This record gives sequence, C-alpha cells and structure tokens, in this order.
Amino acid sequence: MSVLGEWAEATDDNRPSVGTVSVAGVSVDVTGLAQDLVRKTILSEVRAQVRDVVTPVIADAVAKALTPQRLDELREQAEATAEAELALVEQGGAEESPPAEEPAPALYYGSVDEFVREFIVPVFRRQVGDRAQRRWSAEWWRNTEAIVRLEALWRSWEHLRLDPATGMSVWLRDHADHHLGVLWDPDGPFAKSTDTARPGEPLPYTPPPAGLFTDVRQPVAEEPAPVLDEPPDVDRLS
Repeated sequence: MSVLGEWAEATDDNRPSVGTVSVAGVSVDVTGLAQDLVRKTILSEVRAQVRDVVTPVIADAVAKALTPQRLDELREQAEATAEAELALVEQGGAEESPPAEEPAPALYYGSVDEFVREFIVPVFRRQVGDRAQRRWSAEWWRNTEAIVRLEALWRSWEHLRLDPATGMSVWLRDHADHHLGVLWDPDGPFAKSTDTARPGEPLPYTPPPAGLFTDVRQPVAEEPAPVLDEPPDVDRLS
C-alpha cells in the first residue's frame, strides 16, 4: 500500500503478510486491531446487559428493606443523636474525667536509717578502721554529706528494685560503687572516724536519736488545734 492508502505492487521482497498492511512504510496488524475492537464491543454490551438486569433487582431490594416504618425509625434515631450533640455543645462540651493516676509503688524501706541498718550495714561487709583502707562511722547520721549520699542510695535503690532484669546491676554500678567508694575513702566524710570492723563483720552502726528519721510510709498525724478555756478578749488584743 502506498502513502495514499493504495496497494503497492507486491514483490517477493516487498509482499505484506496476511492481515498486515503497510502505511507510510510502517506495518500495521489489521487483524489484531479488529480483534481488539470486537472484544471491547462485546465487553461493553455485556456490561450494559448486566447493568440493566441488576439495577432493578437492587432497587427492589432497597425498596423492600426501607419500609416507611423503618424510615421513621431511622429519622427518629437521627433526631435523637442531633439533640444529644446539640445539648453537649450548649453545655460547653462533655466534661472528660481525668485519667486515673496509678498509685506510686510502696517503699520497701521507710527511712534512710532503716535502709542503712537493714541493707547497707549487713550487706556491704568491709574491713574499716583508722588503720584500714576504708573508713566508716557508726554515727553516720552526724555527717551531712553521708546523709545525702545514703539518701540518694536509698531512693535510687527503691526505684531500680522495680526492674527485675538489670535494675540491681545498674544500681550497684552507677550508685552503690560510686557513693560507697566516696564514703569509705580515707579522705572522705568519715576520715576522722576510728570505728572498726574486721573482715566479714557488718559495718559499725549506732541508732540515730529518736525522731531524726521518720517512717515516710506512715501518714503524718496532724496536731489538734489548741482548745481555749475562755474566748480571747478582743478588746485587749486590739
């Protein structure tokens, strides 16, 4: 076929194959194009027929489901919901209750003194004394730095004990080894102490004065207000 759509004279070397034509030197598969056109036409007709059959069925099912009674029920539900939402808006919105706070874990020891007496003293047994490599004072509560460091040891222990995996390892490495090392140092808070303990013995301990360290697990009792036998003389007080 020539550029004008006319069939060119076919030769043995320039003879188009069956179902193929040459347009402007380009071979076009006429058979394939015809098959695609037929396939698309058939699919379009099938969809149209299915739509014509299915649409009335769906419309009939919806009409049967949405009876007048059911429509009235849906309308009433919508109106009730709208009224409830409007009431919330008029009231300034629903008051959200604050999330319940989880109670703080109870302390195992009630004071730093109890922690020192029942944990530090019997667990960390070291040789101490004025001739030993470490120092310790049985009256540790007389030294402010010692109280601060032992309080830090107690509070960090209470927190990390709740971690059953690595809590104690972290406490020993980051807290006990550091603070006890400072407390035991010959130039530390107990440098002048002569209290001694032989290898394997508990650290020296003397109870502090009563009331110096209260048990924080117990609620503090409020002191009752004083009762006056006679009403005050206002004139005298003015």
